[in-house]
Amino acid sequence: MRCSVEGIMYPFNAKAEISSALSPVSGHHYDFSYLEVPHKAWSKCKDELDALLLPLKDSDFPYVFVLGPLHKGPVTFDGTCPIYTPDDGELSGSDWTVDLKCPSSIKQMVIISDDICSEEHGLEIIAPYISLLFPKARTCWLLSSGGSPEIGEIVKILRKDFSSSLILLSNNSETCCAHIWKEALDR
Repeated sequence: MRCSVEGIMYPFNAKAEISSALSPVSGHHYDFSYLEVPHKAWSKCKDELDALLLPLKDSDFPYVFVLGPLHKGPVTFDGTCPIYTPDDGELSGSDWTVDLKCPSSIKQMVIISDDICSEEHGLEIIAPYISLLFPKARTCWLLSSGGSPEIGEIVKILRKDFSSSLILLSNNSETCCAHIWKEALDR
C-alpha cells in the first residue's frame, strides 16, 4: 500500500496530536455493534474522532474493521458495485503504521486493490487513531461505492466470527455516503 498523503487531509504529526489528547481521557467500555465515525477531512472531524475513539484506548480488539464508501473507484454500468480492500501489509504515515490484514473468510468476497483503495482518504483519517489506540489489532478496510449482495454476507460474518472486534462505519452524516453499510449493519 502506498504511503498516505499527509498535509492534505490530515497533519504530518497526526499520531502526536492524538497522543496529546489522551491524558485527560479515562477508559470506558462500550456495548455496541458498531461505531459510526465521521468521513470528513481531519480539520473538520478531529474533535469528534477524539470523543468517539479515545475512550476506547484500554480496549484490546483483535481486529478493527472499517466499513466505508469508495468515492473514486471504478464505475460499473451493470448495477454491481464490488467491495474493495487493500492488500495485506501496512498503511503508514510519518509517525504511525497500521497492520492491514483481510481475514480469509472475507477475502474471497472482495477485490484486493491497493491502487483503488489508496485513493480513498477515509483510510488515512482513522488510521492514526488505530495505530495509537489499538497497536496490536489487525485492520481491514472494506470499501464500496454502492449496493452489493456481499455486503450483507460480510456483515453476517463480522457478527458471527468477529464479535470481539471493533467495527467502525466511516460515514458522512450529511451525505450518508456509507448508507449501504449502515443499512446492512442496522438489520
